[in-house]
Formats: sequence, C-alpha cells, structure tokens
Amino acid sequence: MKKSFIIGIVLALTMLSNIAKSQIFLGEAFVGYNICQVDGDQIMGYFQPGINVGVGVLTPVWTKNNFSLELSIEVLYNQKGAKQGRKYFDHQIDPVTGVEITGEYNLKMRYGEVPFMVYFTDKKLVSAGVGVSYARLMGLSEYEHGVKTDVTATSGEFNQNEFNILADVKLRIYKRWKLGVRYSYSLNSIRTREFFNTEGESQGIFNQYNNLFTFRLTYVFNEKLETLQREEYRYTGDNPKFHDKAVARQLKKLQRKQAKEKQ
Repeated sequence: MKKSFIIGIVLALTMLSNIAKSQIFLGEAFVGYNICQVDGDQIMGYFQPGINVGVGVLTPVWTKNNFSLELSIEVLYNQKGAKQGRKYFDHQIDPVTGVEITGEYNLKMRYGEVPFMVYFTDKKLVSAGVGVSYARLMGLSEYEHGVKTDVTATSGEFNQNEFNILADVKLRIYKRWKLGVRYSYSLNSIRTREFFNTEGESQGIFNQYNNLFTFRLTYVFNEKLETLQREEYRYTGDNPKFHDKAVARQLKKLQRKQAKEKQ
C-alpha cells in the first residue's frame, strides 16, 4: 500500500509538471498540521497531532465579476488518530492481562487520501469549499495503558476504506501562498468496538469515526502573478472609494504634522 501511494504521488507530480504551461489548471502543494480525535472511543478532545502533506490540481469552471467557482483534486498523506494521557493512578492491575490500568491511549493512523473539492472564491483572495474524499488506511499503531496492542491495518479490526466529508476555508496571505483551515469527518465508521469498565463490565458497542481539523499552508505553482496583481489593483487601486479614503488618510497625517510643527 505504501508503494502504491508513493507511485500515486509521483504520477501526480508528473501530471502537474505537464500542465504547468496551462492557464486553466493550477498546481498546488500542501503542508499542514492536524489536531485529531476519534468519536466513539470514550475519549474527548483533539489531542492527537498529525501531518497533512500532498499535491493537487485546481481549475476554474465558472467566473463572473469578482467571483469564481473552482474544482480541485488532491493526493495526500494524512495522519489521524486519538490520544489520552494517564487517567487512573490507583495502580489497579487488570486480572486478565496483568497490565496496570492507567487509562492511557494512543492511536496513530496513516492514510493515503484523495479529496475532491468545490471552491467558491471571492476576488481571488478568499475561498470557501466543500467536498468528499476517499482514504485508504496504510498503517497504524495502537497503545492501551502504555502497552502496544496486536492491532494492525490489515488485522481486520479497522475498516481499510474510509469516506469523508470536508469543509475548507483559505485566505491568500502573500502572492502564491495561502493559509487555510479544513474540517474532516468520516462518513463510514472506521471501527466498531465494545468497551468495558475497570471491573470488566460491558459499557456498550460503539461505531468510531475520525474527526479532525487541519491547518494548511498552500503554494500555487503556476499562477500568473501579473494577472493576480492586475486583479487586486482592479478591486482596490482604481476604485474611487478606496482612492478617496487613501487621500483622506494622507491629508489627516499632513494636518497632524503641521499642527505639531506650529506648537
């Protein structure tokens, strides 16, 4: 699975290089930081960190006045999971496993993910989007009470195929650089599990779902800066409203300076 995902990254990069001369398709690269939790695991809080890196292609399909509708496809390496620190301090020993019950938990999952997004962009500055993604579980590690479990990506406990719903907002911060926040939630359960209390009594059977926020930095490869600068000037520099405000600010500064010189 890892080899397949690496091959996918190479193919995506090749595709980006082939379309780099196009004015319609824009290549993108992403690097991000995840804060994750798993709903249905009896743990609350986005305590598990992860990384989100990959590449993508963006193309506008409709443009009118200041607004545009854009489609994108991405290929990502995405880390998800859940984490909890020590919860019990009475040094109770599990009679079955012989392990001290601490309540510690650490689940790290590694996915190859392909999101499909639709973005609505205002003045080439702010974009809001929604979409779906398909993710394939590439590997995982799980620790309970500080001890590694026998669970693996292929041992059958976890669903290897995951489908997600996504919501995304991003802001252009400098030229081809954008900063954004993405929310992701599993549409299908990643695992079904029964939980027990410290006395061994069943607490019920629960479906589990990935739930995470991603803070991402995006770089757009082949966006023409001269076109972008003209568009930005169009909405600011030659707009009489903005021009009048700029002149008024300069006049106020001059008046304050003259008043200080007279004192």
